[in-house]
Amino acid sequence: MIARRLLTSLFTAIALSGMPAIAQEAAWQRSYQLEAAGKYAEAMAAIDAVPVNGPEAELRLLRRGWLQYLPGNFDESIREYRLAIERNSRSVDARLGVILPLLAAKRWRDAEISAKSALELSANNYTALVRLAIAQEGQKDWGAMAKTAAALVAGYPTDATAYVYLGRAQAQLGRREDALAAYMAVLVRYPGHLEAKAYIAGK
Repeated sequence: MIARRLLTSLFTAIALSGMPAIAQEAAWQRSYQLEAAGKYAEAMAAIDAVPVNGPEAELRLLRRGWLQYLPGNFDESIREYRLAIERNSRSVDARLGVILPLLAAKRWRDAEISAKSALELSANNYTALVRLAIAQEGQKDWGAMAKTAAALVAGYPTDATAYVYLGRAQAQLGRREDALAAYMAVLVRYPGHLEAKAYIAGK
């Protein structure tokens, strides 16, 4: 029975690698459909036959990293994303991706390092800056978080989230006026924001 399954998997892989692009398109489509249904293991299995050294090999690794992250398999997710980084050291996607399971696993320092490496490739990248701020918040490094939030505000002045992180950091540093100003800026961009309203009401 095991041998039969192995042979079936092998033949499927060989067949898919030699079939037209439409076959691989169907495999990816099936994977996305299964993900939407919350069937993450099946979604990964749907792309198992995608050649590991073919043109979609990098995407396969990135997708596996995501599909391992969703059900909470953080170590496996980290491994897949790091394999993607090894394959393409210039991939911002892979460096941003690995931050997610690191944050979820509360590996704050590793997440900070990964976010900074993404910023080296893509300076002032919004996602990298937000995830860096989260990692710094997890470490209670309020001074560093304030600097990261300030960079967010400078680069994305219409974004309420940037001001939320700035407000939190300034509040933790005891800079009440600066925190109030940041939270007021949040309300201008996101009227009714609960955290901002609570802080202002408490002061």
